Amino acid sequence: MATLLIASHAPGAGKTAIAAGLARLFERSGASVSVCKPLSPAGSADPDAGYFADGFGGSAAVAEGDDAAALDNAADAVRSLSGNSDHTLVEVANPVSGSGLASPLTAGLVERLSARVIAVFRYDAQLSAVAVSGAVAPLGDALAGVIVNQTPRYRVAEVGAMLTEAATVGITAMAALPEDRAMLSLTMKQLAQQLGGQWELEPSDGEDWIDRFLIGGNIMDSGTGYFGRYPHQAVITRAERPDIQMASLMQDTRCLVLTGGGRPTEYIRVEAAKRDVPVLLVDGGTVATADAVGNLLGAVVPYHAHKAERMADLLAERIDLAAVL
Repeated sequence: MATLLIASHAPGAGKTAIAAGLARLFERSGASVSVCKPLSPAGSADPDAGYFADGFGGSAAVAEGDDAAALDNAADAVRSLSGNSDHTLVEVANPVSGSGLASPLTAGLVERLSARVIAVFRYDAQLSAVAVSGAVAPLGDALAGVIVNQTPRYRVAEVGAMLTEAATVGITAMAALPEDRAMLSLTMKQLAQQLGGQWELEPSDGEDWIDRFLIGGNIMDSGTGYFGRYPHQAVITRAERPDIQMASLMQDTRCLVLTGGGRPTEYIRVEAAKRDVPVLLVDGGTVATADAVGNLLGAVVPYHAHKAERMADLLAERIDLAAVL
């Protein structure tokens, strides 16, 4: 049985998504896994802890603070889950300031649980082998490996070379994980909330997801050539353009976003309903709506089953699971 801590140098590195993906990867190998976040400044209101409790092997108490009593309680909560699983994954909260890899939370849980640490870094153009080595130095022999997450695809080879360089000084390199559309996807429910729209045709499942937006304008390509390129797409176009709407409905469009405050024709309503494509109405113009979509990254969260599965796929392509333990 192994206990792995998922810790990061700074907030926003993707610890929650990686913990969920590792859990799914272990499960695919036939192992049982529990995942928790037993320490958080938000206590039991931490959404990461709730996500793990709902979907990954039971609940654990969530303590606040980083004093000895809080760490003891957190370690006890982890042990209570460990008895039910082959492996336990623990997300470590980041401190208010300073590195999460050198925080009392990480050190305290390592000591109490005899755990190893997967150190997660978010891609940064300034990230270097020297910087990574210095950041993980406080972990010593407890370091299981390093993951660089959200790496632009054109930088993956460069980051891989950096991790290889870090490995020459004893740093175990696991993977450079690329940015991925599915990991940045939004649900239908989130889309409507963020754009302030109203459903003309509601989605049958508000948790269905979208990972790409296409603008329906005066395009030169055929409908198939333009709208048929991607799955999981939403198409943004004016309510007065049933020709574009119909062209997009003939392809794998998951949602129509109609701009300008108008409503679709009855023919479009019937065809969209037939294909189970929801239709969202927004008051703003197409350009303004497209600009608003560009600001939706702040609404992206990891709490969806398809993201755990996708992260498991990304990890499976790049790491040796046995070497993690």
